[in-house]
Amino acid sequence: MPLTQRALIELIAITAAIAVLLALAYQVIAPFLVALAWAGILVLVTWKPYERLARLVRSRWLAATLIVLLLGSVLVVPLVFAGIELSSRIDAIGTWYQEKMATGWPPVPHWIATLPLVGPRIEHFWTGLGSGDPAAVAKARELGGLLIALLLKVAAALGQGLLLVVLSLVFALFFYVGGEPLSRWLYALASRIGGAQGRELLDVAGETVIAVVYGIGGTALVQGTLAFLGYWIAGVPYALSFGLVSGVLALVPDGQALIGLPLAVWLYQQGQTGWAIFLAVWMLGVVGTIDNVLKPLLIGKRSSLPVVLILIGVVGGALAWGALGMFLGPTLLAVCHNVLGHWAFPEKDAPTPVRHSE
Repeated sequence: MPLTQRALIELIAITAAIAVLLALAYQVIAPFLVALAWAGILVLVTWKPYERLARLVRSRWLAATLIVLLLGSVLVVPLVFAGIELSSRIDAIGTWYQEKMATGWPPVPHWIATLPLVGPRIEHFWTGLGSGDPAAVAKARELGGLLIALLLKVAAALGQGLLLVVLSLVFALFFYVGGEPLSRWLYALASRIGGAQGRELLDVAGETVIAVVYGIGGTALVQGTLAFLGYWIAGVPYALSFGLVSGVLALVPDGQALIGLPLAVWLYQQGQTGWAIFLAVWMLGVVGTIDNVLKPLLIGKRSSLPVVLILIGVVGGALAWGALGMFLGPTLLAVCHNVLGHWAFPEKDAPTPVRHSE
């Protein structure tokens, strides 16, 4: 039945009012979108343990507080200790420089001096720096300024990421307590928009988030922890910081080797051949292969998320949202990939979605 002119005007006015309301609401929550998204992901993947704990302690607030404290100890504490570790080394580096200038500048390592093309230039610059050559000192100060600027940007990004993690944990506390009404609201909205298919796509999105976080994020967490243990046992300095970097790089297949193998080479150059061999074997034989065992256990035998999407998600997420985006990026791309695939293809021809194995 065609709409009358008055009904059409009313429909346009209501639609415009809703659009304006949503636009204003978006401006209010835009600064918190990343923290809200991460809080929702954390709550979703830990909802079943939270429910069990709530039944055990007979208090939703107490259970939520305990879960948030546990998540904070996993996500926040290592970052804080790594920052303390790095900051404590800055004074040591300055002291080392002053001692070497006073007692004699060490020669550049032979393997660096013999590098093709760049080796002689590095040796010449290093020797000039040790002898106080004005040009070398000026160049070192210029490079040092660039390095300090880069470190400040990295520190700002890490600080922002840490703040977002803390804020997401605060949001998660309230999501735990009000999770069931929020879930009913989301399913009602999905049903209103897409009917039964809308609810089904919401289920696919939830299963995908759980699978990616447990499969990719959980595996990276285990690999980063194992890498830290290997560095610590082998006596590598900044073991905790290198472990965190290895865990982040583990989001990309075999990414942890980009840190572990150069550190093994460094140990070899320091004359610690045994520890170098141990670290290389540990990184390749243990850390590098543990994902082949963990991922099938955590996400099942098949994953429909291509490796290139994981890589794009890590890099693009980091560029868009900083340190926290490295974890949000792959998760969001996985949700889009599976939801769109489930919606676009008939059920019999649809790609198998990523599912979390109970």
